[in-house]
Amino acid sequence: MDISSSESSLSTTIYTATVISILTFLYQISSPAPYGKFSKTGGVFCTLKIDSSIAWFVQESPAFFIPFHNLCVRWTSLSWVSFLALVMFCSHYFNRSFIYPLSIKTSRKAPLETCISAFLFCTFNGWLQSKSIITYNDYNRVTYLSFMGVILFLIGMYINIASDYHLNDLAKQRVGNQYLLPHRGMFKYVSAANYFGEILEWIGFMLFIQTLAAAWFCFFTSIFLGQRGYQTHRFYKEKIADYPKFRSSIIPFTGF
Repeated sequence: MDISSSESSLSTTIYTATVISILTFLYQISSPAPYGKFSKTGGVFCTLKIDSSIAWFVQESPAFFIPFHNLCVRWTSLSWVSFLALVMFCSHYFNRSFIYPLSIKTSRKAPLETCISAFLFCTFNGWLQSKSIITYNDYNRVTYLSFMGVILFLIGMYINIASDYHLNDLAKQRVGNQYLLPHRGMFKYVSAANYFGEILEWIGFMLFIQTLAAAWFCFFTSIFLGQRGYQTHRFYKEKIADYPKFRSSIIPFTGF
C-alpha cells in the first residue's frame, strides 16, 4: 500500500472513530461509564468482576505493547520526532499498565464489561497512533508548538500521576462508603485533577506530533474525561458536606 492510500485509509478510520466518539459522549450523558464510583450493580457483565489491578493491566497494556513493538522494530528508520512521539505515548501507558495498577488500594472489583471495552479501545488506539506516526514519519515538522507540546505533556503527566496517588491515599483512609475530600495539588482547584492532567497530556501530544490521529485522541479524551469530570464533580457535591463552592469540575477557574 502506497503512502497516499495509507493516508486515505487512516483518515477514513479517524472520521469513523470521531462519529463513534460523539455517539458515546451522548450516550454517557445519562449513563456514566460503569467503573469506579459509577460502577453498576445490574446486568450480566456487571455481575462478572475481576481484580482492579489485573483489569487495569489487561485493558491498558495493548496501548503500551503495540507502539513499543513498533518502537523496537523500526527505531533505526524513525525520525527523532516520530521516535520521541512513540516514547511519550509508551511512557503514559507504561505507567497505566504496570505502575498504577500496583498502587491501587481498594477492594472494589472492576466490571468485566468495562475491562473488555477499554481493552478494545486501547488496542485500537495503540494501533492507530503507531500507524499514524509511522505513516507520517517523513513529514514531521518541528515548530514552537512542538516544544510547547512536550512541556504540556510532561506537566500533564505529573499532574495525572500525582493526583492518582492522592486519590489512592484517600481510598486507603475510607471507612465504608464514606468519601473523603481530595485536597492536594490541582484538587484545590478542580474536582477531577487526574482527568485534567491526562487531558493536558494529550493536548501536548497533539501539539508535538501534529497528526490527525493525535487530534482525534485529544478530542475523544477531552469530551470523555471532561464529561466524567463533571459527573465526578456532581457526585462529590452530593456525597461530601460543605464541598468547596469555588472548585470547578475539570477546568480551573472556569466553573466547569
